[in-house]
Amino acid sequence: MTAEELARAIAASGVRDTAQVAEAARAVAGWLARAPADEVAEGLAAAAEPAAALHQLARLLPAAEAPPAPGRVAPLLRLLGGSAALAGSLVAEGAAWPALVAAVLEVPARGPDVQRAALAAAGGSGLLSRAELQAALRRHRRRELVRIGGRDLLGLASVEDTVRELSALAEGVIDAAVASVRARLAAEWGEALVPGEGRPAAFVVLGMGKLGGEELNYSSDVDLVYVYECDGEQAAGRTLGQFFSRLAEEVTRALGEVTGDGLVFRVDLRLRPGGGEGPVAVSLPAALSYYEAWGQTWERAAWLKARRVGGDRALGERIVAELVPFVYRRYLDFGTIEDLKAMKRRVDAALGAPGAARDVKLGRGGIREVEFFVQAQQLVHGGKDARLRMRSTLGALAALAATGYVERALAAELAAAYRFLRDVEHKLQIVQGQRTQLVPSDPDALLALARRLGFRGAEAVAEFEAARARHGAVVQGAFAALFHGAEEERRREAEPELALLIDELDQAQLALWRLGQLGFRDLESAYRELRLLRDGPPHAPASARRRAALVRLAPALLTEIARSAAPERALHHLATFVSTIGARTSYLHLLLENPGVMRLLVRLFATSEFLSAFFLRHPELLDSLVRADLMRIVRAREDMAAELGARLAAAPDLEARLDTLRRFRHEEFLRIGVHDIEGTLEPAEVGRQLTSLAETCLAAALAIARGEVLARSGVPDAPESEGLAVLGLGTLGGGELAYASDLDLIFVYDPGDPAWWSGRAVPHEFFTRIAERTISALATPTREGIAYRIDTRLRPSGNQGPLVSSLAAFATYHRTGARLWERQALIKARVVAGAPALGARLEAIVAEFVYGRGLHPAEVAAIGDMRARIERERGAADGEAVNIKTGRGGLVDVEFLVQMLQLRHGHAHPAVRVRDTPGAIGALAAAGLLPPADARALAEGYAFLRALESRLRLEHNQPLEVTAADAAALLSLARRLGYGGTEAEAVAALRADHMRHGEAIRAVYDRHFAVPAR
Repeated sequence: MTAEELARAIAASGVRDTAQVAEAARAVAGWLARAPADEVAEGLAAAAEPAAALHQLARLLPAAEAPPAPGRVAPLLRLLGGSAALAGSLVAEGAAWPALVAAVLEVPARGPDVQRAALAAAGGSGLLSRAELQAALRRHRRRELVRIGGRDLLGLASVEDTVRELSALAEGVIDAAVASVRARLAAEWGEALVPGEGRPAAFVVLGMGKLGGEELNYSSDVDLVYVYECDGEQAAGRTLGQFFSRLAEEVTRALGEVTGDGLVFRVDLRLRPGGGEGPVAVSLPAALSYYEAWGQTWERAAWLKARRVGGDRALGERIVAELVPFVYRRYLDFGTIEDLKAMKRRVDAALGAPGAARDVKLGRGGIREVEFFVQAQQLVHGGKDARLRMRSTLGALAALAATGYVERALAAELAAAYRFLRDVEHKLQIVQGQRTQLVPSDPDALLALARRLGFRGAEAVAEFEAARARHGAVVQGAFAALFHGAEEERRREAEPELALLIDELDQAQLALWRLGQLGFRDLESAYRELRLLRDGPPHAPASARRRAALVRLAPALLTEIARSAAPERALHHLATFVSTIGARTSYLHLLLENPGVMRLLVRLFATSEFLSAFFLRHPELLDSLVRADLMRIVRAREDMAAELGARLAAAPDLEARLDTLRRFRHEEFLRIGVHDIEGTLEPAEVGRQLTSLAETCLAAALAIARGEVLARSGVPDAPESEGLAVLGLGTLGGGELAYASDLDLIFVYDPGDPAWWSGRAVPHEFFTRIAERTISALATPTREGIAYRIDTRLRPSGNQGPLVSSLAAFATYHRTGARLWERQALIKARVVAGAPALGARLEAIVAEFVYGRGLHPAEVAAIGDMRARIERERGAADGEAVNIKTGRGGLVDVEFLVQMLQLRHGHAHPAVRVRDTPGAIGALAAAGLLPPADARALAEGYAFLRALESRLRLEHNQPLEVTAADAAALLSLARRLGYGGTEAEAVAALRADHMRHGEAIRAVYDRHFAVPAR
């Protein structure tokens, strides 16, 4: 192929000056003639700068004239045309350059350990002079950059691969430098020993920033912090501080001093305690003391990525662990957003206008904005959620998406943008090995960059710029929404005159007048609540910072309160909330930065006494309202179990596991309640969601309990020791759990082969301990409260019987001694946790007991008598108050009637063996055992009463009664149930519907209990 033919062959790839390529080809015509023509054309068509590739080839050939083997010509030309710096490194290798090209293609990755081994093999370890060490490190870095950069240019490595490889190279050379310098210093000064112990004192190099996150670029500084174990005197009058400061200085020179071979990495020590004014190396106690007393938000952000990259691993792990409480605050830390905003403003100011739009790192929509977006949310949420404690930006972004703090679609777009921007940064720096992140304005340089990134053809530059604009817009939008969106939304929604209320509180009459204008009825009470909101309670008066936050929040907050369904109630609960949180300004910052959460909180306080009371007992749950996955209306049990399992796995001890279990339950309970008051969950789905949550927590508690008992008893983890099943009864068994429901449980075990237990444990005692610990795991108060109250009175023989029953004893009891009410109770029995095989056998025994025969007339009468006794004892009304559960025509009427019909007909009609009441009504009707009109009356009445019961609990924290005297409560209830018209009309319609359903239910009940059993 002639030079002209070659130029024509590559023209289609978007090369502009083919004449220049032809001219350069003439200088290496002999080599090109011997190389495969198709590979030459392929390599130059893909090279960023084809003419430059041929010029670099001309420099390379004197050392090794023969073309590489087939398959390696195109990669060589792409590499030479992509980076003058890498081409220069190949030239510097002389005749050995083909081996370096082979490494590019054949060695996919080297971790830190391999890097250290390669350095040792090349003479870069042990006791070396400064010059010898510097030469060895620089030679190794030069060769490795050819391999790493070459794979990047050829598309053989992803962005993640490249940054990981560069970070592993840095870690390898740093660790080698520490070992070599320490050996030299020990030979000169004597080894540094811990006073009184005689062992070498530990010294560690911590990598911060991109090195810590394993995301270095080609021209990154390495941000290092040098820490040694302790202070103390040494022989010859030196201190450990002097020894390790000298060690740190020598390591810094080994890496960063410019010699005839260049440098390894520039070293930046400004992230150390005290910054540029602090000692080069600091003792562990001094470092911890510094961060406790003086640590700033920017230092917390720096330590997000800290990890050991050289020296003693145990010391590195220790300091990182010790600083976790400094980096990740236990409370929700939205105040961090303000600090990071200030940091970003300083970056923008330093950047200035010229070139800002072309800066892929610091410009708008650039790499730094992605990093700020991720780090801000790690700092805000990471104290509460350890799953976010990831060092790499992409890893942390994935964790934020997986845990619901960032929407998955946005996280995926940001990850793609970050990879693109980092790739652009790499392709800018690899050309000459220089620190730059500016997209060139020169047309030829811009085309070369686009081609280096893989854009080809006549539109390469346009396509690159379109991609940059698209990714930049995603980043800029996400950054603006996080850092500025809340402020703009508050300003847009607020009524400015409401801000005057806060200022006018010291003028009582004016404030009272304004409250009256806003529609408040109890003006004095509202005034007191507002003073409490602004000033804080007497025992915890508001700080200047909190008052400043409240002044900024007040217009939007008071606007939302004034618009709510019950302003007085919302204001009262909000003031109580502020009193409860005391001096924790972080909660106010959360509301400042999350207007949606603020609105939701006000609606919750205005519409639900029950959830308000729950929330005020657990104000720390405010952060769970921030999570994007709160918007998931329905969660499958498997999804809940996976998340709880992951959280429990991260808990370090039993106390933490119990707190984790409770916190998860509270968060999910609040999620369900919020969707209920928002009207996005139907009452039946509320019951199913609460049931799934209870089953998830119960299964986790059983696993925790079994693990603890196994550990204490020494019994092996084997199938025999798994033989415990848990029956759920009542609303849990029926899948209709309510907000205030206890969990009705029965524990049954099967020990399997008695010989297996010989010498190990008594099975009954073993499984009793598991049951006791399961109950304790759910019901014992911890600092997070309780998860559930447990009721085991439905077990065989009730409170007089043992807590657990063997399968055989359970079967015998129900075959010989169980009473009718126990048969009725077991209609809803369902295995909700434990061994599946045992569960299947247990449910078969229950089915035989419940449905093995029908009912005698006397038994039907006995069920009716039991219902009548409940109505007399617990269903009485006071005036016009009505008990919607146990009163006449109430929920118990429906349940007793349905259960009686199931017991009467279930032995002959298996289809009616349904645990939930609505399902059972449908099954009885489908089997022809309940007339359609009766089934409709029962189904509609039951749905009405359950909705009424749920809304009473939510709105007024009342479990059962509607009180006629409280007209406001009835009106609120009617409105939430969808009744329109005037206030009087809505209340009258609610009363009429309740009476109608109650009478219809009682009429059906009376008819069927009057029919003799067959």
